Amino acid sequence: MNDEKLRSLADPEFEQYFLVSPEKLSLLLSAADIQPDDRVVEVGAGAGTVARNLPSCKSLTLVELDDRLIEILREAVPHAQVIQGDALRLVHELPFDVLIGNLPNIVTESLIDTLPSLSFRTAVLAVGQSANLDRLRGSYTVTEVTTISGDDFRPSQPSVSRIVKVTR
Repeated sequence: MNDEKLRSLADPEFEQYFLVSPEKLSLLLSAADIQPDDRVVEVGAGAGTVARNLPSCKSLTLVELDDRLIEILREAVPHAQVIQGDALRLVHELPFDVLIGNLPNIVTESLIDTLPSLSFRTAVLAVGQSANLDRLRGSYTVTEVTTISGDDFRPSQPSVSRIVKVTR
């Protein structure tokens, strides 16, 4: 999908910015360490810029709130189960080993609070620069993978955020 199409799909109301940087995508995928037997869930799948790059796995489920993007996801990632709905509700219902999330910062804060009630091996999340991850320390190892901003996204993200890896 070209840059202009991605820009036209982004809805500012949903704080949509689609990660396109090959370097940052590679770092995210490496951090996720997806294995062939893993069940992977991506919340905030957007236009599928991350999902299209994921390695083979046992199952891939994409969750997206914006119903305009559901058919685009189905076309871009035909082997995935695509669900339209609220990620914060659905993460409690879906089994997964690896969780990938690129949600608006306010939603990610709620997802971070939810992590202790979920069963997973690895979560790789985009979080705001000021996100407080201290509440996870002790039960989890939290590692910063990279910072992401501006031209790492289409359209350009106006703020700086981070990709973090959370493991038990």
